[in-house]
Amino acid sequence: MNLNLQTRTLLLSFYSRLYLQEHNHTHIARSRVLSRWLAALPLQLSQLGHRNPALSDRLLLSIQAAASRGNKALLNSLHTHACRLYDPQEGSVVLLPAESQQRLVQLLYFLPVMSQGLLANLSRCCTAGRVSAGLAASLIRIIHLRSSLSGWSVGSQDATLRDVDYISFLFSTLTGFSSDELSTLQEAGDDSVLPPSPLSPLSLYPTPLEQFTHHWDVVEEVCHCLETLGSRSQCFDVLQNGICKNLTGLAVVPDSMAAGLLRAVARLLDLSFLPSEPLLRFLSRCCLSLLSLLLTLQQDTASENNHKREAVWGACVAALSSIPRLLRLVLQSLRVRDLCEEELPQLAQILSLLLQHTALRNHMLANATLLQHIIQDLTRYCRGESKEQWMTDLLYCYSVTMATHRGNLGLRDIY
Repeated sequence: MNLNLQTRTLLLSFYSRLYLQEHNHTHIARSRVLSRWLAALPLQLSQLGHRNPALSDRLLLSIQAAASRGNKALLNSLHTHACRLYDPQEGSVVLLPAESQQRLVQLLYFLPVMSQGLLANLSRCCTAGRVSAGLAASLIRIIHLRSSLSGWSVGSQDATLRDVDYISFLFSTLTGFSSDELSTLQEAGDDSVLPPSPLSPLSLYPTPLEQFTHHWDVVEEVCHCLETLGSRSQCFDVLQNGICKNLTGLAVVPDSMAAGLLRAVARLLDLSFLPSEPLLRFLSRCCLSLLSLLLTLQQDTASENNHKREAVWGACVAALSSIPRLLRLVLQSLRVRDLCEEELPQLAQILSLLLQHTALRNHMLANATLLQHIIQDLTRYCRGESKEQWMTDLLYCYSVTMATHRGNLGLRDIY
């Protein structure tokens, strides 16, 4: 019907008042007219969108009231139009003001079924930055509650979300990028990605600061949900399979995704679980590439980059300290003979960072022989006065760390 705005608003107010105030009257609650009106509301909301935010919010109030009372006509219609309402680009959930966005997220609690397509849209809503990090966390928590894996159910709303779809939602949200976006990045031939090098085996895509910060908050919520799914070893196995199946073949990786994966692995690893070799090799490439990026970030003293620096460094330390084998793989990949002269100081800085961190000290001591060979190669390949300061710093860090070793290795052992 081509009704003007004033007429639509009056009809909405009339039916809303009728439904909300007279719902307990059986003849009104079962009215076919009222039922058809309720069933039409989700379509009207998807069509109206953000053109009239106030009217959209009124529609949402009515939809929310009917959904909370389990109105089947309304819920079925909401399910039919859910993908359009929650479209990550043009859906009401990303276009309406924050309060209306909150109502739309709350409606997910009542949806009778969550399809794969809807979950894919919701994942992109969480990661694209079109809704706040706090609202994205609320969305993830609601989907978690709707999953049978959470061990929670209400009435007849049991297991309306398949376990495999829920796990897929968590994994895609954890990565922060869709498969199509990752495929596009692999083909990027411009300056939007950092080129690979011996100290950065992966070509990193530098995620904009705001997007990185948003994704980091989302990762924390996803990890919290994953931690509650059965045993820790089962949870880690799910994460490992997802990474090995979908990510280990990538040559270009967003820095936010690499840091998020290291953070998740460190949080979810069970000490009794032995990570697979393909996973560890991919994580070692992520870690070394991020350590190289960290050197660049440290040169930028802008305070707004502090969070990114701390997040990248914290993710690397957490993963390296949790998985000793990972640290060894990183050290084994440091081949001095493959570096150009400009990269030698960078390697020395990376080693100094690792040597100075308390959480890594015992693990570095466990790799003392390998570390000693790397430093010997550095001294052999270094020439000229330019080496003095950074090499002196590295030798100092090395001697302090080794002084705690039972064998009390000293600088004379290097030469």
